Amino acid sequence: MERSPSSVPGAGGRQAALARYGILDTEAEADFDAIVKVASEACGMPVSLISLLDSDRQWFKAETGFGRRETPLAESICAHAVTQGDVFVIPDTTADARTAGNPLVTGEPYVRFYAGVPLETAEGVALGTLCVLDTKPNRLTEAQAFILRTLARQVMTLLELRRSARDRSEVDRRNKAILESAIDYAIISMDLSGRVTSWNPGAERILGWNEPEIVGRHAHVFFTEEDTQAGLPEKEMGAALLHGRGTDERWHRRKDGTRFWANGEMMPLRDEAGKPEGFIKILRDRTEQRLAAQRQHDDAEFMRSVLSASADCIKVLDLDARLTFMSEGGMRVMEVDDFAAIEGCPWPDFWEGQGNADALAAVATAKAGGTGHFQGPAPTMAGTPRWWDVQVTPICDDEGRPARLLSVSRDITVQKSAEHLISASEARYRGMFTGMQEGFFTGELLRDAAGAATDFRFLETNPAFVAQSGLPADTAGRTMREAVPDIAQDLIDAYARVVDTGVPETFEIAVPSLDRTFEVRAHSEGAQRFAALFLDISRRKQGEARRAAMTELGDRLRDVADQTEIAAIAAEIMGRTLGLSHAGYGTVDAEREAIVIARDWTAPGYASIAGMHRFRDYGSFIEDLKAGETVVVGDVMRDPRTMHDPDAWTAIGAHALLDMPMLEHGRFVGMFYALKPVPHAWTDDEIAFLRSVTDRTRAAIARAEAEERQRVLNLELGHRMKNTLAMVQSIATQTMRNATDMETAKDVLAGRLIALGKSHDLLLGGAVGSTPLKTLIYSALQPHQDRPDRFAMRGPDVNVGAKAAMSLALILHELATNAAKYGALSTAGGRVSIAWEITECAADARMTLCWSETGGPAVAPPTRTGFGSRLIGRGLAGNFGGEVDLSYPVTGAICTIGAPLKGLQAEDAPAER
Repeated sequence: MERSPSSVPGAGGRQAALARYGILDTEAEADFDAIVKVASEACGMPVSLISLLDSDRQWFKAETGFGRRETPLAESICAHAVTQGDVFVIPDTTADARTAGNPLVTGEPYVRFYAGVPLETAEGVALGTLCVLDTKPNRLTEAQAFILRTLARQVMTLLELRRSARDRSEVDRRNKAILESAIDYAIISMDLSGRVTSWNPGAERILGWNEPEIVGRHAHVFFTEEDTQAGLPEKEMGAALLHGRGTDERWHRRKDGTRFWANGEMMPLRDEAGKPEGFIKILRDRTEQRLAAQRQHDDAEFMRSVLSASADCIKVLDLDARLTFMSEGGMRVMEVDDFAAIEGCPWPDFWEGQGNADALAAVATAKAGGTGHFQGPAPTMAGTPRWWDVQVTPICDDEGRPARLLSVSRDITVQKSAEHLISASEARYRGMFTGMQEGFFTGELLRDAAGAATDFRFLETNPAFVAQSGLPADTAGRTMREAVPDIAQDLIDAYARVVDTGVPETFEIAVPSLDRTFEVRAHSEGAQRFAALFLDISRRKQGEARRAAMTELGDRLRDVADQTEIAAIAAEIMGRTLGLSHAGYGTVDAEREAIVIARDWTAPGYASIAGMHRFRDYGSFIEDLKAGETVVVGDVMRDPRTMHDPDAWTAIGAHALLDMPMLEHGRFVGMFYALKPVPHAWTDDEIAFLRSVTDRTRAAIARAEAEERQRVLNLELGHRMKNTLAMVQSIATQTMRNATDMETAKDVLAGRLIALGKSHDLLLGGAVGSTPLKTLIYSALQPHQDRPDRFAMRGPDVNVGAKAAMSLALILHELATNAAKYGALSTAGGRVSIAWEITECAADARMTLCWSETGGPAVAPPTRTGFGSRLIGRGLAGNFGGEVDLSYPVTGAICTIGAPLKGLQAEDAPAER
């Protein structure tokens, strides 16, 4: 009864091995076709097959005389042969219980004879057989069996070489994708004379020449003229040859003549013997590479050399493992000039160390009727190192007992060298792939029935891309929509354009969840595949946004004078730029240790926090603010300064804060604040941006305050001018009223105007120092002293300090001006009394001064308060804690001034409170 596919021994390992070789369902190949023809002719059989056993079928890589490419596995005779380990023969299939009922025996093509040799891998997995068939019972001679074994080994040689070439091609494809993505780096190869032999896309983008324009030209073209004259290109090549690497950092030249600064590195290219054959020059990138075309050429040459060296060394040993025969091809590959010189020598002695032990074990296995197999190094007779794949099988006598041994050694030196080169290349480029800071992945588009791109599958991702994207490390094999279901269709469409047109594209992707922006450079890899390189440009984009924000801030603050509006504009720009939930400015209530926010900015969906907030309700950082230190908290729930007040932070929806205090004369008077709803690691750039906004806003507020002060000063100057003219008019009137002649009037008027000028010098020039109060009053009123009894002064002797003297002089000057315009000094009979006294009280001594007018016109209270009245009213109140009271009885104006004596006598005004 025939075996089912699942009952064939080793089926699971065979499927995996066949997948590694990638041979199933491939096109016919001349080398394999030639083998089945040789087997058919050598064995005198009409049919010969190279049969590979799949899960449910046997598929023929090559066939002659059969006319079919596959049959069901249930009909396979080869399924029996793969379990034997050597030539398997069924002389008459109708007489063998294993095959008598086989459809190939009972029906077309009526197989009556079968002989097959297993096709075994180096690991001992039988992939199928090389077999011959006949339509009549038959047998194999010993020579035919020997030929069949040899041809089976040649089939495996071809399969191994084919797999090595395919593996190398896949490595080259991936390496090419990485190199072509690195368009920021110019990678240039040169021959030993310095002439360019290859030029990557990065070199074309950076230097301007395309490859056809530059290949064959000397590297001098992209060095500056002065460096070329100084021989620096040749020195760099010499350093590369002498030390293995030449580096430079200098100006280079583009095609259009412009210069650019580049960090370059030059390394020698060596052939397999280690002899220099050229140079690699890398600008900005330090990765060695060669042009794909050159690499493909080298691969083709390598494969031809492997094929030309594939002859097997076939030997016959006696049961003592002594050499009795060696094939001509074996003598050639073993570099044996005369077989007689080694005939009779123990074959295991040609191996050393582990190789000798493996050879003895293989001989023992063959003598026991099995097949011995091993791989190992051994030199030829000329001392040339070689690697061999060895199989030792018994040659049985007529009774089926081993009489001699057949040893077939296949030279796999080239294969081992290829594996070493592939491993080294894979390790080198895998190191670059995994170690590069730029994210990189390859993908394959998925399309619907109409051909529209709907998704793509990740084929390979490097660690940098996993870190940049936030996707899991096992993303390879998954689709984009599996990883991110709501991915924008625009992104998939962009990759589809690259695949459809073959034109590389560069575009930007913002990832809000990571607060990152990437520049993506995508290019097609053929079919539906593409590759993408990701560069993190978040810092650049953030910098651009902050610079634009500062420009907007300057534009919007240019014509704004209201301080509240200035702060609101700054908060809005700061909040939008930094992605805040809340931002604003508040004034500080020092006594309550609180901040008062008149108007704030909030992001959509967040409630306003305008109002008063006590600092200590939110933590213990107020002392830092008082000291002028910026408070930066990444997570209010973990920071020791804020973690003890979680409810307060939850109430305003804040998890991260940045507070920047404003100090005036060393006092904490205001604060800009920035809040985020989630924990956030504030960067130096963000802190610097907030400081710039704060400084710009401070400057705008200072400008507004200066404009307000200027406006007040202009009003005061206008008022002073009017008062001066009124005083001049009053003095002239008084002088002329009492003058006896014009000469006297002229002298008196001149003297009084001089006194008026000195009084103005006193007021405007700040010349008053600590002085007796009587002297101060006399100096201020002298311009109005047109007769001895015009003023009456009484009070104790007391000195006043410089600042208080200035304020008193201004008040007295204003009172006298008003009296000259409207009061007692405007008539000939009017008089002014100035009296002061000092009283003791519990806290401190106080001085009270009273100005009282009589004899002038009837007085009525003013209907509005003019600038002069406001000046008198605020008098000493601001700086000295005094108060001024103005009253207007009909008999004349009365002004009462009171202030602490200690403050009046101080040399400097107390600090503002």
